[in-house]
Formats: sequence, C-alpha cells, structure tokens
Amino acid sequence: MKRALLALTCALVLAGCDSAQSTADKLRVEIAEFKNTPDEKKQALIEEHFAKLETQLAALQKRGDAKADAISDQLTSLKEQYQTAKLAKALNDAKNALQGFGQAVKDTAKDIQQTFQGNQTNK
Repeated sequence: MKRALLALTCALVLAGCDSAQSTADKLRVEIAEFKNTPDEKKQALIEEHFAKLETQLAALQKRGDAKADAISDQLTSLKEQYQTAKLAKALNDAKNALQGFGQAVKDTAKDIQQTFQGNQTNK
C-alpha cells in the first residue's frame, strides 16, 4: 500500500513538472503565432496560459522541486517575448491608424478642392 502511494505521488510530481513544461511549450508556440498574426483571441489564450503556468510554478516551488528554477527562467523569458510581441502589435496598430488618418485628410482635402473648383465653374 505504501509503495503504491509512493509511486502515485511520484507520478503526480512528474506529471506536474511535465505539465508546467507543456504549458511553457504551448506558450512559446502561441507567442510565435501571435507575433505573426496578432489578435485578441490569441492574446486571451496566452494570458490564460500564463496564469496557468504561474500556478504550476508556484506548486513546483512549494514542493521544492528542482525544476522550478528552470520553469521560472522560462516564464521570465516568455513574458519578455510576449511583451515584445504586444509592443510590435501596438506599433503596427498605431501605424495603421496614422495611415487611415492620413488617407482621411487626403480625401477631405480632395473633397474641398472639388467643392472650390465646382464653385468657380458655377460663377
């Protein structure tokens, strides 16, 4: 009975490590996808997985698991990659907004020019 319990405990501990590593691996892929095609759905999924990884890391640290430091380092690196991807998205959104604003100004100027030209030909 004790051996079975010990084996089950070891299996759960190993599964917890694999689970944290699996979550980190998922995040790595999701962040790469977010860099290529950022959208709110991917962003929400990434943030959900960050919360999950932080919970898994806390469990590893609580148990004193030797893999906790490696997972912590990965978490830090993944957060940096994600912040960089979010910044790139924000800059791209700003660029698109400025281009849209520039086009709107151009269109307005063209409309004003046509209005004045129409007024001059009517006189």
